[in-house]
Amino acid sequence: MPDEKTKQRQKPKKAPSVPQGPGGQEEKVIRPKDFLKSYVSPHKKKARPVIGSDLPTVVRDAHTLYNLCFTRQGNQAGAFAVAHSQINDKEPLRFFVVANKQIIINPVITRHTKTTIKSEEGCTTFPEEKQVEVDRWNKCEVDYQTLDSEGKLTDVIHEKLDGKMAKIFQHEIDHLNAKYIYE
Repeated sequence: MPDEKTKQRQKPKKAPSVPQGPGGQEEKVIRPKDFLKSYVSPHKKKARPVIGSDLPTVVRDAHTLYNLCFTRQGNQAGAFAVAHSQINDKEPLRFFVVANKQIIINPVITRHTKTTIKSEEGCTTFPEEKQVEVDRWNKCEVDYQTLDSEGKLTDVIHEKLDGKMAKIFQHEIDHLNAKYIYE
């Protein structure tokens, strides 16, 4: 335990600085309820592939999508991932953000098991709905891109998924294809 002299020498902690956005400009601090305003109503507009000129939008909106993963919405305590089409109904882009900070761009399921399993899922697009059973492949293979250290699109990444990550990819790809679990 520090003595009185040590306490006097310790500098007071600074208040947290304003978060910096892309390019170092100040970023507005947003409260959870403000993030919730980002959600749009369910729609039937399919997301279009992301191209290089979309990357500033991807970077900007990825911040919102990531924060929505940790924001309570009705019966949903948060989300494992959130798709761009959940916050943009005008020109949704084909990407989603996972709660572990991965930005998954232009995802496509390339292979999957023949049989499905039951998966109990909820969805923040329908915050007041209870979880429902959905048929999902327990294993699938996906191709996708992400951002490299310079903020550019990577080459296509091929990954074999199973369990929870396979279900997350399927759920979010459904969103990007304008398909919902409550249909």
